[in-house]
Amino acid sequence: MGRIHSLSQKSEIRRFVKFCLVGGSGVLVNMFFLWFFTEKAKFYYLLSSLIAIEISVLSNYVLNDLWTWHDRGKEGKTEYFKRMLQYHLSSSAAILANLSILWLLTELAHIYYLISNLFGILCGTFLNYFLNDRWTFKHRRQV
Repeated sequence: MGRIHSLSQKSEIRRFVKFCLVGGSGVLVNMFFLWFFTEKAKFYYLLSSLIAIEISVLSNYVLNDLWTWHDRGKEGKTEYFKRMLQYHLSSSAAILANLSILWLLTELAHIYYLISNLFGILCGTFLNYFLNDRWTFKHRRQV
C-alpha cells in the first residue's frame, strides 16, 4: 500500500512539474504580449493584459492537454472543446488575481507593470493547478 501511494505521489509531483514548465512558457507568452500590446500597439496596460492572458491561457491549455494531463479526458473534438471551456473557467480565478495584483501594484505601489504582472501570475499558479487537476482533467482517457 505504501509503495502504491509513493508511486502515486511521485506521479502527481511529475504532473505538477510539467504544469509549472507549461506555466513557465505561458509566462513568457504572457509577458511578451503584455509588453507588445502596451509598448508597440499603445494599448492601455490592463487591456493589453487581458489580451496577453487570453493568448497564454490558450497556449497553456493546448500544452497541458497534450502533455501534463495527456492521460486524462475523453477523445474527440467535443470533449476537447469542453475541456478548453472548463480550463478557461478554472483559470478565471487566476485571471482575476492576476489583473487585481497587476492593477494594485502598478497603480498603488507604483511598481513597473511587467514586474507587477509577474507577481499576479505567481499568485494564481497553485489555485489554477488544483482546479484544473480536479475538474478540467479529472477523467481518465478511454482508449
